Amino acid sequence: MEEYVPCFSCGAKSLSFKGECHTYMLASPGCYEMFKEVLAREYSDFGYAKANHYTVDSYAVQHPGEISNKKAVNSVGIHLVSLYFLFEKNYDLEKSAEIKMKFAEFNKTNEVVHPLERPEEFEGLTIFDIWDNEDPEKHFELCKRWALNAWNSWRKQHNTVEKWVTIFLNEKMPKRRNH
Repeated sequence: MEEYVPCFSCGAKSLSFKGECHTYMLASPGCYEMFKEVLAREYSDFGYAKANHYTVDSYAVQHPGEISNKKAVNSVGIHLVSLYFLFEKNYDLEKSAEIKMKFAEFNKTNEVVHPLERPEEFEGLTIFDIWDNEDPEKHFELCKRWALNAWNSWRKQHNTVEKWVTIFLNEKMPKRRNH
């Protein structure tokens, strides 16, 4: 019988053991292990694979790192931008993944992402709910719901994320000048 403890970052019921953690996403070792197991499932089984974009974005924003770590700050910001395009602009997964990569490149030179105040708690689903599911037919919808829960948990920061997106879109698609 497995023993569980709450993850100090996302609150998920997570495996209780000592082990490695991500270099800048803060999570308990058991929570990070569940994330790695879900990723392995998604990478090895086509039935799970199509939800990977939701999985990575959700986990990243539920495990923000230290605000003094630029990689951690950028990670949260970039994944929140991706969720913004999914849920506020109704982009499909492929288009959102493409825009996430373009925004990440844009942010390298323009540094629009800055530290955000993290939510007091994360609502709804966590990595445990995804890890605990062994039905590939339910996996995609669970991950989509998890991503929406993760996005909604950051509601106090939605206006800031929208400002980042506006700066990005205005820079990427400059207005035409009349000659």
